[in-house]
Amino acid sequence: MNAAQRRMVELLEIFDGICRQEGLTYWLDHGTLLGAVRESGFIPWDDDLDVTMPREDYERFLKIAPLRLPETIFLQTKESDPATPVHYAKLRDRQSTYVDKWEEGRKIRYHQGIFIDIFPLNRIHVSRERVYARLLDFAKLFSNRYVKIDPVAEYLIRKINAFHDPKGELLVSGGETMHYVIHVPVEKVFPLSEVVFEGRKYPAPADATAYLATIFGESFMMPPPPEKRTSHSTKILVDTPCKKETDG
Repeated sequence: MNAAQRRMVELLEIFDGICRQEGLTYWLDHGTLLGAVRESGFIPWDDDLDVTMPREDYERFLKIAPLRLPETIFLQTKESDPATPVHYAKLRDRQSTYVDKWEEGRKIRYHQGIFIDIFPLNRIHVSRERVYARLLDFAKLFSNRYVKIDPVAEYLIRKINAFHDPKGELLVSGGETMHYVIHVPVEKVFPLSEVVFEGRKYPAPADATAYLATIFGESFMMPPPPEKRTSHSTKILVDTPCKKETDG
């Protein structure tokens, strides 16, 4: 585990502590869950950390976190940092700088500290899955790395999230993600299990194997060839605050 990954684990430990104290549900997701299952920690070349929360827990966390987080951590949302290009929340470390590949050479007006992604998940009925996926794809046209029409995107996100029904049979990526990545039956996730990640146990889907196969395909346990082992960042400065932090 390198210094940047260690800082991400520190963020995760604080996030996990708040969730446990407040009774909030979450689990490790995407490449982080894959690393936990395959490596019991980070995939060696991975340089981000992902968690997912059910809709109700996600929204409650956004209300609680500003009151519970230490001063060294910033809860980044569209409300706290309007220039951020994504609509889901991140926990950002205030003492570091993380430069994504697509940010290189661009004038960045939002916080760039080392982070963990917090993805919301909706529950929908199977009968509405197709139209839900199409709406997500449509919303992505208005909010991506090159086009940012936030009022339209936010309107569509509200429409997408209106599909959420606590009794739905499917768990699907929330409107904020702009990507239809997760679409699994509820019983594949609940009741949650645990996985070991960097020496500690964290929540995971009930059937992590089926869950990961949905995202990465059936051969997810086999590492990719060396030429495809890529990271997201071009530069991570663990002890240098980002420009947004120093300049305000």
